Amino acid sequence: MAAVIVGLWLALFAPAVPAAQSDVDHGPWDYLMRRYVTPRGVDYEGLRADQAAVEQYLAALSAVEVDALPSAEAKLAFWINAYNANVVKGVLDHSPIASVKEVKGFFDRLRYRVAGRELTLNEIEGEGRALGDWRVHFAVVCASSSCPPLRAEAYVADRLDAQLADQTRQFLGDPQRGIRVEGTMLWLSRIFDWYQTDFLPATERGRSRRLTAEQLLPLIAPYLDLRVAHTIKSRRLSIRFLKYGWSLNEQH
Repeated sequence: MAAVIVGLWLALFAPAVPAAQSDVDHGPWDYLMRRYVTPRGVDYEGLRADQAAVEQYLAALSAVEVDALPSAEAKLAFWINAYNANVVKGVLDHSPIASVKEVKGFFDRLRYRVAGRELTLNEIEGEGRALGDWRVHFAVVCASSSCPPLRAEAYVADRLDAQLADQTRQFLGDPQRGIRVEGTMLWLSRIFDWYQTDFLPATERGRSRRLTAEQLLPLIAPYLDLRVAHTIKSRRLSIRFLKYGWSLNEQH
């Protein structure tokens, strides 16, 4: 029934996709996220029943002219939603799987049509990273248990800053996936290891120096519990990275 409802909604209200668009309606993705994402994970079975709606949303994204979008926020929201929606497509296309690691080239070989180009997931993520907001790392979701949680709504330009701030607080506040302090060790998500340059001060980028707790704290402090921020500030900590779990972020 849900598939029928969303299919009718799209048929009635979604405009025909032209050769190129300078705007995009994220409403269909918002509907899907609100219906199939919960604190317990992603309902891929439900999304599979609504895969036609996923595909129609992706068809709209394929024709968007990103350079013509009205703001940096609109562009970043576009790339975040494009990444997350194509990750979902990748999972649905290859299901049943227990992990995206079962799919060869899931991130760097499989290609999806986005904004008139054939892009891998890594390339879609790169477009978002290029816009310079490091919080994007807590909004794009690689369908795995150690990823940030998939947000139960679409990202939209007029609320993007608040959405990214909330995502960042949630993820960094999770001691199993985000950040925790143990003695003299600052344990961080492996995301901080893979994308160290995105978290370094601008003056340090391009050098061989690795990320330190002292460099990181000013960046992330506004998103941390005050006690955790004080602990990091008051101790001399060495950084270690948490083990990354790749099991599918499916609903349990």
